[in-house]
Amino acid sequence: MIEKHTCSQIGIVAKTHGIAGEIVVRLFDEFSIEDVDTDFLFLDLDGGLVPFYLEEAREKKHTDILVKLEQLTTDKAALKVMDAPVYVKKTEQDDDQNVPFSAFQLIGYECQAIGHGTIGKIVAVQNISKNPLFEIDNEGEELLIPIVEQFIAGIDDEQQLVIFDLPEGLIESEE
Repeated sequence: MIEKHTCSQIGIVAKTHGIAGEIVVRLFDEFSIEDVDTDFLFLDLDGGLVPFYLEEAREKKHTDILVKLEQLTTDKAALKVMDAPVYVKKTEQDDDQNVPFSAFQLIGYECQAIGHGTIGKIVAVQNISKNPLFEIDNEGEELLIPIVEQFIAGIDDEQQLVIFDLPEGLIESEE
């Protein structure tokens, strides 16, 4: 089984295209068609990464690429992967920080804040112009944290954990 921490999420399946199983993958802003120069794409289906052999990828527009996967041969099959997160395998160069980081890769990670302990799980990224935010579910309460490099003290991909070092007052204490 492919582990998520060995891959990078590059986008999501946005829609089907035609009747032969072709799909449109909407890439995150940091990625381009060059990041899809691989033999396999991995789709997050039912909580696990499933490999799909990549037959063809071509640019539709800057953020959208048309993708033909070997296992998807009909539009009905393509509908089953709608909205699935799309991943590529990390390479050795990725470990050298040559590949762009995407906040979307942290969706599903548990969060801790220094001095506060566990604060919830990242459920979404609000991509607000010049002020993107992590949306964190804290036992049913929405917590918004600005995506600022200085606020992230550490990321543990194997444990799917983000540790924040937040300024005082950004989140309420329960004291």
